[in-house]
Amino acid sequence: MKLTARKDVSLHDDYVEVRYRELTPTIHQIFQLCEDTSSILLCEKDNDTHKVDTDDVFYIEWVDRKSCVYTKDEVFTMPTSLSKLEEALASKYFVRISKMALLNICKVKSVSNGLEFRLTAELLNGEKIIINRSYRNVLLTAIQALAEELAL
Repeated sequence: MKLTARKDVSLHDDYVEVRYRELTPTIHQIFQLCEDTSSILLCEKDNDTHKVDTDDVFYIEWVDRKSCVYTKDEVFTMPTSLSKLEEALASKYFVRISKMALLNICKVKSVSNGLEFRLTAELLNGEKIIINRSYRNVLLTAIQALAEELAL
């Protein structure tokens, strides 16, 4: 299999083109990877609707009966419940870290032990998030699975 990649700064959206002689399991995995990795959340900010790519989301928190979506330097809101977002984003590296929050494990820089068996996750933007002790193993398992996936 040959791979060609070209950077084109003039593109408005990234795209992938696959050429193949027959649909092998490897080609099928490539299709699934491309389809599963990116999705858009329709969020609100200042009475405007914004498209937020899940790859840009650091974490989501349930506050005042709405979901607050945190990116590197912006906060958006959504009327969608946290449980519905958890279900929709499960395959996109989001895990529950408390009753009120989901975390994108791809945005975690480091994890350290905190008080009373809690963990503290430092995110790529420098922000620190507390992981409730009942979700500790869920987070550590998800991070281990991601590390194994990236090692392939």
